[in-house]
Amino acid sequence: MAAPKIPPSDKEAGAAMRAVFFWHGWSALMIAPVLLVLLLTGSAYLFDREFDQWWHKDALELTPQGTAATLAQQQDFLRQQYPKWVINRVVLPDQPNHAVRWQLTAPDAVHLLYLDPYRLHVRADIDPKTQPMAIVRRLHGELLAGQVGGYLIEWMSCWTLFLLLTGAWLWWPKHWRLAGVFLPRKRSDGRVHWRDWHSVLALVSSLALAFLVLSGMPWSTFWGSQFAKLGQDFSARWSWVTPSPNFHQPERVKDKAVDPHHEHKMQAEQVHVTGGKQSWVTGHHPAPESADEHLPALADIRQAEPYLARLDRATYGAGGRIFYPASEKDVFKINYVPDKAEGQQTIYIDPFSGELLDDIGWQRYSALAKVVEWGTMTHLGRQYGLWNQWLNLLFCLLVLAALIAGLTLWWRRRKPGRWLPPLQSTDRLPLGLKLSLILLVLLFPLLVLSLIAFALLRFWQKRTGA
Repeated sequence: MAAPKIPPSDKEAGAAMRAVFFWHGWSALMIAPVLLVLLLTGSAYLFDREFDQWWHKDALELTPQGTAATLAQQQDFLRQQYPKWVINRVVLPDQPNHAVRWQLTAPDAVHLLYLDPYRLHVRADIDPKTQPMAIVRRLHGELLAGQVGGYLIEWMSCWTLFLLLTGAWLWWPKHWRLAGVFLPRKRSDGRVHWRDWHSVLALVSSLALAFLVLSGMPWSTFWGSQFAKLGQDFSARWSWVTPSPNFHQPERVKDKAVDPHHEHKMQAEQVHVTGGKQSWVTGHHPAPESADEHLPALADIRQAEPYLARLDRATYGAGGRIFYPASEKDVFKINYVPDKAEGQQTIYIDPFSGELLDDIGWQRYSALAKVVEWGTMTHLGRQYGLWNQWLNLLFCLLVLAALIAGLTLWWRRRKPGRWLPPLQSTDRLPLGLKLSLILLVLLFPLLVLSLIAFALLRFWQKRTGA
């Protein structure tokens, strides 16, 4: 008896389903280890300030007594106590009962000093790199692997977007109903149970995951720097794409030569993660230089301290950092990054004359810069207050649950001796997913590595029959 003929449309649909299922499963297995680290560290990173305040409570919290010393007096005290150390920056306290944090570089190490401004007493001297939340930040930004880790995170983050697209294609129902589409079905079959939980949890959290990926990309190792460079290259023609308003520098500094590596020198001790220690806007543009030929041997914060009055801390909250000049032509930089992006402000001061070189606020940001900064602060869970923080945590946990359910489903469905779903030589992705993949590769060139990995995987499968 002859086998029944399968209509061409059904064959094509089956081939497309196998191809999408293969790409989805392969993508998930490739991404899962890195995504797991990012979800766990990102969840902790949402509460970095709360953890640091608790972890360093004994050093941070103090009892005010009398009048606090000025920053200049604190600076002079530290230089007297540590004459061979170099002051890098000062982190202003969030509250009157908090210590002032000064970062200094000794010949052999970097020190973060918690200074009591009322008694001029150093309450603690810690190594900032060895603190728990610093390690979490490095894990989240570079997997503790430096630039290589940064590239790996960027690669996996970009590919996550294609994972979401293939997942959406697999989820899209032929028949719309609640059970199995929007709610898990009540069935004893383990595979159906885990499939429904994976798809429903992924449905709820997919847009949030896509937002977290895209809002973190401006801080990525490769794509972030290229993105900023393109904005600078096209800013003369389209000012709305520039990553920084600094191209509108005042005439006094516009014609001076600047060091394009200035910001990297100043931030050498920082981990390149979302949010970093300064705004994305000011981090991708060189600062103005001092016009004076004979700078003082030691920069004096007295030149910068009066400009703190320009910060709208009454509206956007306390805090801020002052960066000391890192080389002969460097300048003081006051960097104010409150929870709300629209409160950001960066002020540059000549360390010799005390002259204001530039004052960059939200009104100077380009349209692109505003979107990036809003996305960054929302990514960090700060833009909309406490509920933003907890909602981000909820989405991270939902993605984590979807990931676990998906891996459990894969383990139950896999055939003995096979790690991936079967894929025939004639199976092809649907046209829409092909075009989406091409577009993603054009937008995020690092995804070419995934296509190379796919080609190698297929070659290995053909050779081994796995």
